Amino acid sequence: MEDPIEKYFLENQQCFDRFTFDKIFRFLLTNEFTQEEAKDTIICNCSLSALVFQERIYNDFYLTIKMNEKISEDLLKLKNEVFNSTIPKHIKN
Repeated sequence: MEDPIEKYFLENQQCFDRFTFDKIFRFLLTNEFTQEEAKDTIICNCSLSALVFQERIYNDFYLTIKMNEKISEDLLKLKNEVFNSTIPKHIKN
């Protein structure tokens, strides 16, 4: 029988955006990994983009990711900025 964590990594080998990194990181936290173990497991099992590596690992942002959050605060801010810049003003009002 295949280990659920191994199966998860087979489905998530590429991690090129911060949303995916956070999703994988939270999955590991919910499976009783420490923050350091989760970071190391991702580094060893995923192909990471330079942006993800810099923003999440090098800058130690992974230490602020909480298991009970749906989305990290910085990504929520990014999502809102993109929404506000792409949706015409008359539709938002």
